Amino acid sequence: MSVCPSTIANASVAEAETLPAVEHRSSEFAPHYGGHWGEPRPQERLVGSVISFLIHLILILLLGFCFSVSWEGKKDFPDLIVEIRESSHELSEFGDALLATAAGGESIQSTTQGVPVRVKVQATSQVQWQDTPQMASTDHLDSAAKSLLASDQILMPIGVATGGGVEGRRGGLKGHLLATRGGTRQSEEAVARGLRWLASHQEMNGRMQFDHTQGPCKGYCKNPGTENCSTAATALALLPFLGAGETHRHGEHQDVVHKGLLYLSKNMHLGSRGGDFRTPAGNLYGQGLATLAFCEAYAMTGDAELKKFAQAGIDFIVAAQNDRGGWRYDPGEPGDTTVTGWQLMALKSGSLAGLKVPPSAIYKVTYFLDSVSHQRGVLAGSLYGYQDQEPRAATTAIALYCRMLSSWNRLHPKLGKGVSYLADLGPSGNDMYFNYYATMVLHHYGGESWPIWNVAMRDQLIAEQAQVGHEAGSWYYPHQHSEVGGRLYNTCMALMTLEVYYRYMPLYQQSRSVAVLDQSAPLP
Repeated sequence: MSVCPSTIANASVAEAETLPAVEHRSSEFAPHYGGHWGEPRPQERLVGSVISFLIHLILILLLGFCFSVSWEGKKDFPDLIVEIRESSHELSEFGDALLATAAGGESIQSTTQGVPVRVKVQATSQVQWQDTPQMASTDHLDSAAKSLLASDQILMPIGVATGGGVEGRRGGLKGHLLATRGGTRQSEEAVARGLRWLASHQEMNGRMQFDHTQGPCKGYCKNPGTENCSTAATALALLPFLGAGETHRHGEHQDVVHKGLLYLSKNMHLGSRGGDFRTPAGNLYGQGLATLAFCEAYAMTGDAELKKFAQAGIDFIVAAQNDRGGWRYDPGEPGDTTVTGWQLMALKSGSLAGLKVPPSAIYKVTYFLDSVSHQRGVLAGSLYGYQDQEPRAATTAIALYCRMLSSWNRLHPKLGKGVSYLADLGPSGNDMYFNYYATMVLHHYGGESWPIWNVAMRDQLIAEQAQVGHEAGSWYYPHQHSEVGGRLYNTCMALMTLEVYYRYMPLYQQSRSVAVLDQSAPLP
């Protein structure tokens, strides 16, 4: 997907934070030193007080200079050990490799080729599953959700962006949001098929790859990607599972999520500025995606073992922010809209999960967005460029969503004009990057344009999902934004687009049926 003090907070993850005990399936994510978390390495008792004193003194000095962090793996996986690297130099640069979600320079020009489908639809509040109309009521909601929906205390003024949490991903509230926001049984069946396709392309160590032919697929599916960044691919693939309510503790695909998080944890390197998820072939796209995955997994489960990884990833993002508010491929570079979008989503997710996110980091994004805002004509301030002010469809959708996350309320006139611009373009026939962000913007904005857009986008994806063979459940669209990510990238973006109804709670509260739940409470 593609926040004014200029001082960037230096991240520090060396100091251990005391965490409350949380029950969990296993302790594979839990960092510990020698034995259990917080306990010293056991020492053999030696005869003689002098010898004992000298040996303990030497051990203390050695431990002061170097130590390691390990995570206990499941019985069928080796222990994961990540070495802490206290960097004495500037953040490393791994080149200008591109992630699947964007192409750099001139090649990022985007024009939507799809034609808007203008159809007559019911008001959003009346859309129901035909064979389960009762889901549009609140009769089957969880008791906690029902009480919150009925509470005047949680109603927020129209236009204030206070939502965006993950509480709607499971249970009765998920069904209620599906029915009232435009989902259908067919759209959920498409999501289920897509998740099965992703699960079948995960490697035994939890890794996903944009070039899916290197894994279990062995070339049975066409259209592999070319981008060589397994951290980004794995994190991106985890997001649709999390979006559907799957976690490492719950759901049909909990082992997929579990192994994916383990793989990401193995590839995070801790330094003085935070947790670096980049690989030698990767960049800050992977950082934002992996941090977002850990933030969402932590928010959904309350698993304290995941908190360290989520917070460390956030710390690195904050340290990597350019002084003018954006992010690009390497830390400190002048920003571009696409990379900035993923970093901001990770920060926002972390903030909603109760992690430490400096408000200044989110606020500074507005300065970057101002710098790429188109300033001519009636749509001045509503259209956006990549690194300059030359407006493009995909970057406009990304920037408008960033505006919604960082500062603009629903009544902002420039937001309204931007939404109308996206609605007039209609869904693209082959650019899932544009489609995903535009769907997010129109869904959270609501209004008359949303049901029209939703029917066109939803039904297009259902109709174009592969139905037979090894590709069944996947999507592929040939487009310059997505070719390097291949079939895996397109499938992930299509799934998150179909999950829009419940993946995040609506940002703007307009009625009693759209409520902000307790952001800190884990899902049942």
